[in-house]
Amino acid sequence: MKKAMVGASVFAVMLAATQPAFVHAADSTTTTATPTTTTTAPATTDPAAPAANATGVETPQSQISGVRTPKKVDSLDLDKVIDLAINDSYNLQLLQLKYRVLDQQNASLGLNYVDYLNASPGLRYVTTNRSNEVSLAQSSQTGQTLDSNIRDLDNQKLNTQLQVDEAKEGTRLAMTGQYVQLLSTQKQIALSEEYIQVLTRDVQRAQTLQSLGSGTQEDIDKANRALQAEQDNLTKLKDSYQETLSTLCYDLGIVYDPNIQLKPLEVKLDPVPTVDADTLLGKSYQIQSLGNSLNKAREDEEKAITDNSFQEQANKATTDIAAQQLEQGKVTYAKAIQSNLQDMDTAYKAVQTAQREAQDTAVDGVNMQIRYNAGVVTKYDLQKYQYQVDATQAKAELTSMQYYVQKAKVDAMSKGYIANSSASSASASAQQ
Repeated sequence: MKKAMVGASVFAVMLAATQPAFVHAADSTTTTATPTTTTTAPATTDPAAPAANATGVETPQSQISGVRTPKKVDSLDLDKVIDLAINDSYNLQLLQLKYRVLDQQNASLGLNYVDYLNASPGLRYVTTNRSNEVSLAQSSQTGQTLDSNIRDLDNQKLNTQLQVDEAKEGTRLAMTGQYVQLLSTQKQIALSEEYIQVLTRDVQRAQTLQSLGSGTQEDIDKANRALQAEQDNLTKLKDSYQETLSTLCYDLGIVYDPNIQLKPLEVKLDPVPTVDADTLLGKSYQIQSLGNSLNKAREDEEKAITDNSFQEQANKATTDIAAQQLEQGKVTYAKAIQSNLQDMDTAYKAVQTAQREAQDTAVDGVNMQIRYNAGVVTKYDLQKYQYQVDATQAKAELTSMQYYVQKAKVDAMSKGYIANSSASSASASAQQ
């Protein structure tokens, strides 16, 4: 029985198109271990300095001066990765600190505004259901400026809180993609190592056939080239794995360990859910932010005190711009919603196909074992086909991981995060 062999390199780029962007990439420097000399060096108390192990060889340290001490962990699972990323995220901490600053500034402006109105008998103010918001009863440039500044801070507070929530969901999704990439590379490495064993037997078989007069040196050369190519592929896979792992460790604030254990995912195959685009857009952090900008523009236009008709037209144009940006944002993110749903549906069907192929190949593998027991096929043929069984099973598992990432994107939409690079770029441009 002859079947096309599937090399491990086939799966090397399976997840490249589906991975969301990382939260941030940490620069890392690999230190080559060098033996120490017999000269006695003075002791150092620098915690960032390389430490010598029992053999006298310096080992690279993960601690960087001026930053928090990394944690030591022996194993990781996706929940722990997400928890560490959210709780130790520099971006999130900066956003939360920014919110605290805005909150205090808002309160300070509110007190200043009340003091100003109390000191002006000709003015009266009316508090509304929103904190620190007042309306002027007569023209006053100072009061209008204070009122405008308060509304600015109110809007910044609302948007900053949305940014905090959005950053959490974005981090969750990014870490899911990064963790899945590591697991996928692990699977590819294992498959590549098995394929190298197959190719090694091919070389040995070609050499044996030549010694018996049934083969040629050309056959040996071809087998050796195939073996070398897969060995090079294995090296690239291992390098890629360690690079991604080291980046993840720095992102999480943990000690980089090349042998850290990663727990597998439990993938539950569910069909694409039925969703309502308006509901998802209403929850969207991005659309809510655009809505806040429109509300502020309308308030600025309504509360503006000016006799300048040109300024009135400018205020109206600003409101129109905010309304247009909101409408455009809804269209952009509606397309993103549909795209994410379609990607999940495609991945769902791919998993079903891959699982069916794996089951069919496994049945053929059982039949091949029966033929081997009956003396119909050789052990070489049996071992070669066993790799084919393992390869199709690995493809099914890798496809399931692709599906897991796509499903995570759809789940994130129900929480307010719509993953789409073009939509995010449009939103950022609209808010500048």
